[in-house]
Amino acid sequence: MSFNLKAIAITLISIGTLEFASAQKFTIPVFPDTQSEVGGNHNMFTSRIKWVVDHKDSLKIPMVLHVGDLVNFDNYDHYEVASKGYESFDANHIPYAIALGNHDTEAVGFNSGSAAPGNVNQNLRKTHKFNSYFPVSRFSNQRGRYEADKSDNAYYTFKVGNTNWLVISLEFCPRMGPINWAGDIVKEFFNYNVIIITHYHLTPKGEIADRNAGYGDFSPKDVFERLVKKYSNIRFVLSGHVMSSALKVDTGENGNKVYQILQNYQNEDLGGGYIRLLSFDIDKKSVSASMYSPYYKKTKEDTSKFSIEGIDFIKQNEERSLKR
Repeated sequence: MSFNLKAIAITLISIGTLEFASAQKFTIPVFPDTQSEVGGNHNMFTSRIKWVVDHKDSLKIPMVLHVGDLVNFDNYDHYEVASKGYESFDANHIPYAIALGNHDTEAVGFNSGSAAPGNVNQNLRKTHKFNSYFPVSRFSNQRGRYEADKSDNAYYTFKVGNTNWLVISLEFCPRMGPINWAGDIVKEFFNYNVIIITHYHLTPKGEIADRNAGYGDFSPKDVFERLVKKYSNIRFVLSGHVMSSALKVDTGENGNKVYQILQNYQNEDLGGGYIRLLSFDIDKKSVSASMYSPYYKKTKEDTSKFSIEGIDFIKQNEERSLKR
């Protein structure tokens, strides 16, 4: 008896894809600032990556998000560690997006997290090392970018169940150009649920920061006023940069709720290997959030653990009715 192994393989892949596509529950892992771990505890850094790989199917993980400060210093050693760690995602076909933090640029020193010599604002936009180690070809879900061959400002898509998702990564305290570009992308994908990842947005008190950190361009408050609150399909803004966890809910101009979530533990045991787990249940209109460390095998039992109810997810059947 002969078998068409290629046909069988294609059938099995199709079954898996259909099962995933029909799922209404899924989890998005969000990596807080990993800078201290990349510089000080490589096993802690890679433990979260291995955990995601091991749980990609059971948790139905469509994509991994990083809120910036992937590395600590602007040197090749740190990027070698980060790049090598992410090779596991590449090998296991797990899409990811990384927002650039200030430490992922030439704004910091080669062997220091302090400001590098020169114009700090100009250095903030120099991202050669990041884009060399993480060329656009590594981002399988990336659909476009603000500047050619640079993922500093880029957008990504994925689909789970009857929902479509758009992820936009914005540079640190962005320039006006990327803000306007992001608005155009959000309008184009009007029937997608939008997640914005950017390094700096909420303060430790859970307020939208109203300063440019002293060397960026537009402040998070400016970004909220000029972009976030203007579009009815923006659902989430995820950030890091400051410690440690916060949730802020605002209402956009079109009556939609915007859920803004902070996560960063870089000064707590180098970061502790924690992952923000956002567990979505589309049918129940809810998201459960927690901070879990595969390194210590524990979940934080504090205010970083919360649930959001009554989320107005945009669904495909609703999209069709809007187009009639």
